[in-house]
Amino acid sequence: MFAYIKYKKTIAAKQKEREDRIAELAPVYGTPLTEEETTIFKTPVPLLVAEIQKGLVKPIDVLHAYGKRALEAQATTNCLTEIMIKSAEKQVQICNTNGPLAGIPISFKDTVNIEGYDTTLGYATYAFKPVPQDSPLVKLLRDAGGIPYVKTNIPMTLLSYESYNNVFGRTENPHVKGYSPGGSSGGEAALLSYGGGRVGMGTDVAGSVRLPSHFCGLYTVRSSYGRIPRAANSTPTKGQDGITSIYSPMCRSFDDLEYVFKSIIQMKPWDYDYTVHPIPWREVTLAKKLKIGVMADDGVVTPSPACARALQLTVDALKKQGHEVVTFVPPSPLDALRITTQLICADAGKTATSQMYWFEPYDKGVTKFLHVERFPRWIKKIWAWLYLKVKGDKVIYTMLKDWNEKTMTEYMALVWEREGYRNQFYKAWKSSGIDFLVTVPNATPALPHNGMFQSFGSVGYSSLFNLVDYSSGVIPVTKVDKVVDALPSDFSLKKLNYIAKGAYRNYDAIKMAGLPVGVQIVGQRLEEEKVLKMMALTIDALKDIGVEYELLNEL
Repeated sequence: MFAYIKYKKTIAAKQKEREDRIAELAPVYGTPLTEEETTIFKTPVPLLVAEIQKGLVKPIDVLHAYGKRALEAQATTNCLTEIMIKSAEKQVQICNTNGPLAGIPISFKDTVNIEGYDTTLGYATYAFKPVPQDSPLVKLLRDAGGIPYVKTNIPMTLLSYESYNNVFGRTENPHVKGYSPGGSSGGEAALLSYGGGRVGMGTDVAGSVRLPSHFCGLYTVRSSYGRIPRAANSTPTKGQDGITSIYSPMCRSFDDLEYVFKSIIQMKPWDYDYTVHPIPWREVTLAKKLKIGVMADDGVVTPSPACARALQLTVDALKKQGHEVVTFVPPSPLDALRITTQLICADAGKTATSQMYWFEPYDKGVTKFLHVERFPRWIKKIWAWLYLKVKGDKVIYTMLKDWNEKTMTEYMALVWEREGYRNQFYKAWKSSGIDFLVTVPNATPALPHNGMFQSFGSVGYSSLFNLVDYSSGVIPVTKVDKVVDALPSDFSLKKLNYIAKGAYRNYDAIKMAGLPVGVQIVGQRLEEEKVLKMMALTIDALKDIGVEYELLNEL
């Protein structure tokens, strides 16, 4: 009883702290954007940096513009956790105005440790425990001239494509109310998509920067392990390295994304963080004619009409440019999904949930799959066998039969399987002769709130590239059309496997109308520069056939 009272008081106090920090800001943040501030916010980051370096624009004016927009986004989407604008006002007076990110406000996923501010991870137990120093990533960005100004919301456990926690509540997708901005970097996606910033930093262990970007119409690239600093930040899944989480930028425009990624690499991140490979920025020139593989179906969940249409538009655009487009069939994506999810949840979520109060609720979808994982093994063996023999569902049989907490021996066997799969995928890629791979980021657009309860298993299009650690970017292509993207009249859930049924139970083109839809562009491991170049090529190819994505709330 006393613990529950403390828990409720902590949540109320933490939310009040956020409100007070907003209320204490200078009156300028409560006024509409001036014409000058509108121009500042609309200016691409590379151009704005150049103007700041020349003294044509003051960093404090940039902060005012970004701060106003961030607070608007918060009022609409509930995307922010820590309000750091007051500290940012002090930093703009001393920031490196000669650096590659001179005076640019940068938002951070709540997992990032920033001196003097909490990293609650959405847990009441971590509230009012400010971290003592910046993580290497923050130090690098400050040295480059960047200004941390807000932190953004996440799901508890980080195991969800929703962004809800008990401390800060639920974040809305700014495009369609009632839908998730994704997770676990969902607060970042909502902030940037609404127009509350242009540059943010998120993490990705199974699609956590790519899915929110797909759900919200943003640009991102999931870097391979060892390109971007990740040390000394926080996570509720401490020690989970079977599938390594990485940090990557998320941006409102492609030009900003490419510039920010290049700026980070040019700052020699290996001098800040022992996990980073000493690989300098590499200029890339692509061949005039490329061989591009297309993964149109992973064999687990067929892409929904909206996502399939975005992929087809991309394929058509690339073909028109003269590139060779071929079907790419990877080694069993179902095996990849099984290995990835079992490695990520090898402890049955015990580490992540041990940091919560025993009575504290968390994401319904996560609750569902963790409860199933903790069932007695013999029950799941029978359950899986019945699905296979009675319903002929090999997909759920494969996923369910060994869905349990792993012993160390079982964990080591999974890691060995991971390495075997990586080798198979590498050989398949090489034998196909493809330069890049194009596919959907997810089988559906954004999920409705609590949609993870049914759609928790359909993560294969993103998590596959975490398993093999390949560089993979997302660009927005179009938005859901209630007529064009409707399910065919003969569509039936009965024909689908258990995981596909869960995904399609949440697909409704009428309700989803207006939600963004993206495509995923994949290169090999540590090929971020090539992937960025391919993303630029694809954007130009789409423009050439008249497809140009329109950002939300563009000034």
